[in-house]
Amino acid sequence: MNLLGVAPGERVLDVGCGSGVVTRTLARKVAPSGRAVGVDTSPALLKVARELANEAGLSAAIEFKEGNCRALPFPDSSFDVAMAATTLSHVPDVGRAIAEMVRVTRPGGRVGVFDVDGDMVVFAHPDREATRRIIAAFSDQMWVNGWLMRELPFRLSGLGVVDVRIRGFMPLEFGGYYANRAQRSAELAVQTGAITADEQARWLEAHQTALREGRFLGGQLHLFVWGTRPSI
Repeated sequence: MNLLGVAPGERVLDVGCGSGVVTRTLARKVAPSGRAVGVDTSPALLKVARELANEAGLSAAIEFKEGNCRALPFPDSSFDVAMAATTLSHVPDVGRAIAEMVRVTRPGGRVGVFDVDGDMVVFAHPDREATRRIIAAFSDQMWVNGWLMRELPFRLSGLGVVDVRIRGFMPLEFGGYYANRAQRSAELAVQTGAITADEQARWLEAHQTALREGRFLGGQLHLFVWGTRPSI
């Protein structure tokens, strides 16, 4: 968000806001005179988002609205900034959503997307070949387009966005979330036929050994792509 230069007094949009974690951060950045708007398709998540915003004392600076990212319920040029965090890689026909983000951003405003690269995963494991198949299977099944962020700079440029930039971030852990993710990835890989049940058993045994001995490392590449809608 710092790379987007979100400033007090601006009107910003969080596409696919979910429970509003990013929206609340945006609201703090645009306070006291700005406004953060979160849009999501899930009424249940929006209810949670409103409750959390109230608890955080941010209700005056936040608005939540039900809507589809492929047809955003806002007029043209409504926002200084439009962003989406870990949302668009799950969206079918994502080109419409990207075009909508550009449409609702004012000339001179900024558009930004933060998401994962599905294949760029680190699992420290002695069986490289099986690990590659496991990572690919998870990528293909868990995201509509795990390679979206590789395409996004050129998609934005094609929509007229200028000064398009990209930056990568690689969170890494010795256990925790990515250790559990490795196990889930192996389970999904055997379900999809990417590995056999015997390969899964051997892979998980080696994975558990690495965890016990403190030799596991896990992580995934996250990319942030942003640019500016040109002034008229």
